[in-house]
Amino acid sequence: MRPETRVPPLRWIFPLAQLFLCAVILWPMRSMLVGQIRTSLQEYGISHDTAARNPVAPRLRPFNLDLSDPDVQRRIKIVEAREWAVAALNMPGGLPDMTYAILSPAHSEWIPRGMFMWAWRDLSWPIVGIFFWWLAGRSIEALLFSRHKILLPKIRWWEVVVSLPELAFGAILAVGLCLGQSARTEFPFWMLLAVFGSMWLVLGASTSLAYFVQWRLRRRLAPITVEQARTLTSTS
Repeated sequence: MRPETRVPPLRWIFPLAQLFLCAVILWPMRSMLVGQIRTSLQEYGISHDTAARNPVAPRLRPFNLDLSDPDVQRRIKIVEAREWAVAALNMPGGLPDMTYAILSPAHSEWIPRGMFMWAWRDLSWPIVGIFFWWLAGRSIEALLFSRHKILLPKIRWWEVVVSLPELAFGAILAVGLCLGQSARTEFPFWMLLAVFGSMWLVLGASTSLAYFVQWRLRRRLAPITVEQARTLTSTS
C-alpha cells in the first residue's frame, strides 16, 4: 500500500453513525421503549418484578385519548415519523423478519410477547442493520482504494449476494413511491421512504460495482505482476 493513500474506515464509521442517529431519533421515546422491554421480560418470566405479575396489583387507570385534538394528532404524527425514519434508515434490518413472515404458517413476523410491533422494529432493526452498514462501508472503501489501484478491502461474492436485497428494496421504494399514486397515498411518509430507498439503492449497487471494479483491476494488474516476477527471476 502506498504510504500517502488514506481512506477513512467507513466500515466502522457507517454503523456507529447510524446507531448514534437512531439513538437521537428515538431518545424522546426512550420511556416507552424501556417500558416495552420490561413488559416483554415480565411476559417471559425473566423480570424479578413480582408486583407486575401479581393479579391483585393495582392497574393503570384508563384514560381517554381525544384523536380529534390537533395537538394529539401532531404528537402521533411525530412518533410515526420517528418510527418510519428508523425503519427506513435500517431497511435491510427487516430482512430476518420478512423471511420469518414468509416461512411461518401464520405469515406474520415474529414479535416478542408483550411488545408492540413498532417497538420491536425500533430496537431490532438498528442492531441487524449494523451488518449491512458495515458491508456498505467496505464497498465504498474498496471503490476509493481502487482509484489508487489498490485491491483493499477484497469484496467477495457473498457480499454481492447479500447486497442484492438492498438494491431491490431500494429500487422498489425509490421508483414505486415516486411513480405510484396509490403507494404515496398509503404511505404518509412516502418522501422520507423514497429518499432512504434511493440511498439503499446506491449502497446496494456500490457492492456490485466494487466487486466488478476489483475484478477488472486484477486483470489489468496481472500482466504487470507477471512481468515483475520475471524481472526478479532473471536478475537473481
